[in-house]
Amino acid sequence: MKRPLTSQFALSSLFVKLMLSFLSVILLLASFNLFSHLYLSGKVYQEVVRQNEQSLKQTVEGYENHFRLTQNMILALTQSDTWTANLGILSHLKENRRYDIVNEVKSDLMTIYGNPFLHIENFILYFKGEDYVLEKEGLSSTEDMFGKYYYSQDYPADFWRSQTVGNQFLKVLPAASFTETTMNSTRALGRLMPVLVKAIPYEEVYGLVMLNPQRMEKAYGDAGKNPFYILDAQGRRLFSTTETALPALKDAASTSSHERIGDQYYFYEKGAQTGFTYIRVTEVAAIASGLRGMRLLLAVLLTAAVLVSLLFSFLFSFRLNQPLQRLVAALDRKSGSSPGKLSSVKEFAIIGDRLSSILEDNRFIQNDLEHKNSLVRQYAYTHKVKNIPLHASLSELDDALHSEQPYASILFKLSFTRPAEEPEQHTLALWQLIQRLFSGEESENVVLQPEQDLLLLLLFNPGPQSGILQVLGTLQELLAAEDSLFLTIAVSPVYSGETPFTDAYHSLSELLKERRLNGETQIIVEPRASSAKTFHLKVTYGEELHNLLQSGSEDAVFGWLDRQLEQLQSKDATAEDFRTFARGVAEQTGKTVMKLNLPELEAGLLSALSGEPFAAFHTADQYKIWLRELTSPVLAAIRSGSETRDPVISFVLEYLDKHYGEDINLNIVADKLNLTSGYLSSIFKEKTGINFSEYLNTLRIERAKELLMNIDLRIQDIALQVGYQNVNSFIRMFKRASGLTPGEYRKRAGGENQGLGSAAGEE
Repeated sequence: MKRPLTSQFALSSLFVKLMLSFLSVILLLASFNLFSHLYLSGKVYQEVVRQNEQSLKQTVEGYENHFRLTQNMILALTQSDTWTANLGILSHLKENRRYDIVNEVKSDLMTIYGNPFLHIENFILYFKGEDYVLEKEGLSSTEDMFGKYYYSQDYPADFWRSQTVGNQFLKVLPAASFTETTMNSTRALGRLMPVLVKAIPYEEVYGLVMLNPQRMEKAYGDAGKNPFYILDAQGRRLFSTTETALPALKDAASTSSHERIGDQYYFYEKGAQTGFTYIRVTEVAAIASGLRGMRLLLAVLLTAAVLVSLLFSFLFSFRLNQPLQRLVAALDRKSGSSPGKLSSVKEFAIIGDRLSSILEDNRFIQNDLEHKNSLVRQYAYTHKVKNIPLHASLSELDDALHSEQPYASILFKLSFTRPAEEPEQHTLALWQLIQRLFSGEESENVVLQPEQDLLLLLLFNPGPQSGILQVLGTLQELLAAEDSLFLTIAVSPVYSGETPFTDAYHSLSELLKERRLNGETQIIVEPRASSAKTFHLKVTYGEELHNLLQSGSEDAVFGWLDRQLEQLQSKDATAEDFRTFARGVAEQTGKTVMKLNLPELEAGLLSALSGEPFAAFHTADQYKIWLRELTSPVLAAIRSGSETRDPVISFVLEYLDKHYGEDINLNIVADKLNLTSGYLSSIFKEKTGINFSEYLNTLRIERAKELLMNIDLRIQDIALQVGYQNVNSFIRMFKRASGLTPGEYRKRAGGENQGLGSAAGEE
């Protein structure tokens, strides 16, 4: 029966209480908003001023940091001994004619103007004594530079001839417009702010840094929305975004202030480091207009919010009241009924169905959580094995790990003798077989897969090692009939609970390297006494292979390779040692290719070593075939090159190979051949494909890499031996060529000094 309308709107009814509650909240919020509007309207004006001051402060910090960064980078450059020496030489260029160091100085200049964050258009070196300049485009006379390429009415050539820095390090000059005049055209370079610096201490050599003030203003200012000025310590205008004259300010000498003059606000602040005064102008009308618009917008929003809130309060109250009234009516009608009949009521049927669904979902979630907990536990063990710290939220998993029980670990590595059609299915089936073989043991097992082809089995309370080996023997018999795949199985002793999983995993990884070269499943318990780790080829074998390759004889090279492989087999060498030997031959072949200047073969050698070329090798014959395919094209190219090699290029290459450690250059080698340096440079580039200096630097760096393998030699001594008189130049060239400093290269390559790979590396 429908409830009377008067009862629905009684004071004690839910609808009236909901409506009154909504109205109370609306009244409270409206009162608060009105009070906030009245109170804050007087404060907004001050807040706008404060925001302008804060914005100017950020702009000043940006400019000051920019000037400081520019000064620090230039100071770091001028403190370089190489820089000082080079500029000292160039300051007497007419006397010494040392044009060869111009490119090195240009490279140093590029470190400054090439930095996009410094907003530098150019870095010009002005040699006042000889009246010429050096910049990114090369050498120019002072008249040409400041009369054509960087011409400004404010800064003619005579202006720069009269300038001095004095005791200052940086001397910032007012911004001016510059143009470039070439042939019959004139190009505007825009406004630039010159900064004069002392380039070296004892010569009249100045650096002229051309800053782009427009880009600086976009980076640190407000993108030209308001007029902006920069004044130096004497009040002289260095830069402004407008040509409007600046009125006299009362407190311009203070650190930070603002004042109103007419219809404009002038906000200014002095830089702590430079002493420059930064001024920003804001229209008073713009601030007042913004305030009026804000007041009108707040009033409209407040009115709309109250009206909309009243409407929605009524609708929400009505919509909340109706379903509850129906539910109460349904409960009243069914109060005497049995619980089973409640399903005939639609609302209760829906609630019952939803509750049943929720319980079913809860059971599914519980089962899913149990499965995920097992995966998370394996995740925790994997992190323990690999020594990866657990996330703080998973730290409680440490208590669930068997950290105090004795355990043994087994590491399985899967390999294929030939490519499998479905390797993932083979791998999965094999891992399942291994788990079934150990599932019957009384000990608790944990199975981890640290890599795609690796399976780690942790056996807790495993009993004696002999039982584990017996199960593994069964696995080995099962796999004996398989000719397409084999396992390498490393078995640890039974550890106490105090031994970290990381140590056990590392020991097993080392045991895997004890595998012998065959396609059978092997069980490795401990290193053999005849391990090839004690087998080292002589360093002179690298020279022997190099000489054989130079001969171009396939019989000699192939015979030498076959003898080395037979020697490895007779020494019971591991598969890892065969891999090391093959890589050593490839590296020595690459060095021979470089020495003989056969760049067309370098890509093929790099491709041969990319990836894991030896992953599927399980016989010495496979290595024999691979090594012959590697060296055959090299031998053919050497034989072909020996018939057609240019005698001039042959002399240059042989001379550089013998004298690279001396102070040599293109002129010296050209004199040896009675040729001009220009002709020799062009013919060398034509025949070899690279410049003379590039080839010499590459040769020196390669020799340095070989010498770095000898840890008894200091880096300074190595630099001298390969022809670099300045160790800083050596370090810079080495890092440019290899991406590492000599010290970093020595550390990285120090652990690889075994087998022919290390022997060839020390050539």
